[in-house]
Amino acid sequence: MTRGLLVLGAAVTFLAGSSARAQGVGEACASSYEQAQQLLSDRALKSARAELRACVSACPATLARDCQSWLEKVDAEMPSVALSAASADGRAPGRVRVLLDGAPLVEDIPAAPVEIDPGRHTFTFEDAAGTRVVAVVTLSPGDKALPIAVRFPGAAPPRAGGGAGAVRQRWPLLIAGGGAAALVVGAVLGIKGHVDRSALISERCAPRCPADEVGAIDTLWKAGAISAGVGAVALGAGTVLYFQLDPVAPAAPAAGAALRPGGAGLSLRGSF
Repeated sequence: MTRGLLVLGAAVTFLAGSSARAQGVGEACASSYEQAQQLLSDRALKSARAELRACVSACPATLARDCQSWLEKVDAEMPSVALSAASADGRAPGRVRVLLDGAPLVEDIPAAPVEIDPGRHTFTFEDAAGTRVVAVVTLSPGDKALPIAVRFPGAAPPRAGGGAGAVRQRWPLLIAGGGAAALVVGAVLGIKGHVDRSALISERCAPRCPADEVGAIDTLWKAGAISAGVGAVALGAGTVLYFQLDPVAPAAPAAGAALRPGGAGLSLRGSF
């Protein structure tokens, strides 16, 4: 009796395990079968092929035949590209990695074609120096070993007065620009003082106008003279420094600035 119960228990356990395995295979088949059809609809052929292969392995013969038929169609329609790159002189540029739509595709250009899903794609070629060349290509189903060849640009020739000289000349221009702005402020303050003075005269308060109003006009004139003087000096200094630091300038001009009680003056002469 005890032996019979043990045999019965073993049989039940075996049948339960077999049922679980059958259910698992059914779920894998259904999932791959459905996923493959959705991926085919989305033209994601590479992912669809993986699901179709799983379907052929997991599904009963009837469904497996469908998946096998779709798999053969995917293999026929799967596009591929033949990547190549050259340097500016036509030589091999060395190691070149390629990005597909911003994501890494290959770390070095392979000799064999690379399979890509159909659609519009951006291929970015990058050499060891970090130089990049971009190619935008639209792949159609059935395109096989479509050539995508790029050429990296040569090194740009040095510009006259460029490099460190160009950076070096930037701050003299800033000084000269600040001087020009100060000259404008000085002119505005001087004009404002004259306008206010004319207003006092028109009101017939001269020569006994209020001291605070007269003082305000005097302050405007003094501030205008100082601003104009500082601006003239800065403009002159910036201009002189700019031409002295310019290696291609034909001749450095002579410049001078002076601050006088009645205003500011600036002289500039040279060959251009």
